[in-house]
Amino acid sequence: MKESIKHMSAYQAELPAETVKAKYGLQYLARLSANESVYGPTPKVAQAIKATPDDILGYYPDGQATALREAVAKHDQVAPESLVFGVGADELIQLLTRTVLTPGSNIIVPDPTFGEYAMHAQIEQADTKRVPVQPTTGQLDFEAMLAEVDDKTTMVWLANPNNPTGVFEKRADILTFLDKLPKSVVLVVDEAYYDFVSEPDATVARDVENYENLVVLRTLSKAYGLANLRVGYGIIQEPLYGVMQAVRLPYNLNTYQIVGGTAAIEDQDYLNQVVRKVIEERTAFQTFLFENQFTFYESQTNFIWIKVGDTKKYGARLLSEGYQVNDRLNAEWIRIALGTPEDNRGMQQVLLALKKS
Repeated sequence: MKESIKHMSAYQAELPAETVKAKYGLQYLARLSANESVYGPTPKVAQAIKATPDDILGYYPDGQATALREAVAKHDQVAPESLVFGVGADELIQLLTRTVLTPGSNIIVPDPTFGEYAMHAQIEQADTKRVPVQPTTGQLDFEAMLAEVDDKTTMVWLANPNNPTGVFEKRADILTFLDKLPKSVVLVVDEAYYDFVSEPDATVARDVENYENLVVLRTLSKAYGLANLRVGYGIIQEPLYGVMQAVRLPYNLNTYQIVGGTAAIEDQDYLNQVVRKVIEERTAFQTFLFENQFTFYESQTNFIWIKVGDTKKYGARLLSEGYQVNDRLNAEWIRIALGTPEDNRGMQQVLLALKKS
């Protein structure tokens, strides 16, 4: 067994909703702890899956996910041969670290950010350098991150917008940072929440063709509402693209993932409806937080990072009222995913009551 993983803790997955309701005696539960979509996917996903004939079950799926590849390439305006598909973006994170990292190398990440980057670095016996975000705004400190680059640095990870802060970085700022990185360092921009961004020029996806050391990750788990189906992809240039395809397990996406994912990508009208609802609720929630003098970072995602002081106290109270949020990431900051308008108003009342108590 690798020394680096002997004492790793297992990821704390969300308990099934019915289990949580039974445990806490709840009649109603809004699961708002994993940034899932309360609106779900377009109905066309279920229709496409149900229309898939049963006789495909005895045969391996399309190992190149051709239909999904063509739909994504058309929508994202990238080359089909730049796309690597995975079981969620999680598999792409695993494949990238397996491909790029070596024992004794290091990665650089903002702090806080998505924990899987450091977890997979640890598995590959690499070190993680954490650079705090700017305390007042949550923006990345690009200069401080550059200062951490040394001759053992092989990857830099940026979630944009960042998770758990929800803060968005401009494309121009990311490209300026990338131009200063050594070409031997791979910059991975994880755009899992890109669809929720209301700012213009929000993605570096089409810049991948100009940089061999730039990778963009996307997922259908968030805005597309397909968290259970597990579909993600990376936009990658050669020579890394060919190596990623070589280390990727064959047939990693089954036919239902391919068919369902394609249906989701092709229904942009539904996606836009969902995004409009999220932005409306996000604006209203952040207005409430501002007017009631809560400390929070301005979000461009479907969740908000709020400083409450005692996260366990707030998390327990919200759960007792039927709102399951994430109180495990920080002792003072809590992450609340946006729910239905009714859920959001209910959570606001609980937050206000706690603040006044």
